Amino acid sequence: MANMKEVAKAAGVSTITVSRVINTPELVKEKTREKVLKVIGELHYQGNQAAKALVTKKTRVIHIFISQDIQLTNPFAMNFLAGVSDELSKQHYSFLVRREWDYPYKCDGIIAMSVTADQEALLDEKFDVPTVLFGHSLPTYDWVDVDNYQGAYEMVTYLIKLGHKDIGLIVINENRQFVSDRINGYKQALLDNGISFSSDKIEFAENKEDIGYLKTIELFERTHMTALFCMSDELALGAIRAARLLKKNVPHDLSIAGFDGLGYELLTDPKITTIHQPVYEVGKELATILLQRIDSPDVALTQKMLSPVLRVNNSVFQAIHS
Repeated sequence: MANMKEVAKAAGVSTITVSRVINTPELVKEKTREKVLKVIGELHYQGNQAAKALVTKKTRVIHIFISQDIQLTNPFAMNFLAGVSDELSKQHYSFLVRREWDYPYKCDGIIAMSVTADQEALLDEKFDVPTVLFGHSLPTYDWVDVDNYQGAYEMVTYLIKLGHKDIGLIVINENRQFVSDRINGYKQALLDNGISFSSDKIEFAENKEDIGYLKTIELFERTHMTALFCMSDELALGAIRAARLLKKNVPHDLSIAGFDGLGYELLTDPKITTIHQPVYEVGKELATILLQRIDSPDVALTQKMLSPVLRVNNSVFQAIHS
């Protein structure tokens, strides 16, 4: 592989000129710049990322779109970014987290996480590079998702097998596909086991511990429950705190289950029985698919569901009565 001096000699310019073409091309005359770039390509000089980007017209940067309402310190976002980062680094790509739809810097591709229903129409308008999605609501994109329907169905079925029939639900109040999937999984599990669905047993909540606390109290003010399924472990933390206020022992008086399995379930006693989301694996898969799409734009779409896993801890118990 050629070095900078060899490129300079072959192009008939100084090494300083080669350096300027790579780092500050706007300072070099167009004719000279094109001659140097031609030699860089012929000699396969890739002394640094800037040189390679000039030859290939690629930035080797991926933008990751994460909505502002998702905290980057949340275990969900951290696991996802770790998966993306591990896979991109293997291929010598870097990434930039975006919080807004418009951004001035170029990139080779985009990974969009947690796109809301009202943002879906903006994807084609805003993103003009290969884009993959964490979520399955758009059939014309590459996507990877967690099977949220399956996860909710398995959790509610597990509660029913333990004898619970009065099962409350705290829903994350967001206009996203995963919310609908989990609601439908909850409803179908009830239906398949001959239990009537009741809207009185559902509360919608912002995904915060203190809101889970308040919504659990509100549920008990109007309905009877022996079990409560929360759409996140953070909400379940609030539910356990509310149960203590109401003098209800968890799990003997009230079984509480969550969803995520990314660390919050271990922050309380009893530890929360939950559905573990393979978010790290989703990040790795999306990064792999995006790089394949960048290299082969016409390859067939990849659309994949990853199965979540029921993790039994000690916040759920056999129903004494229902």
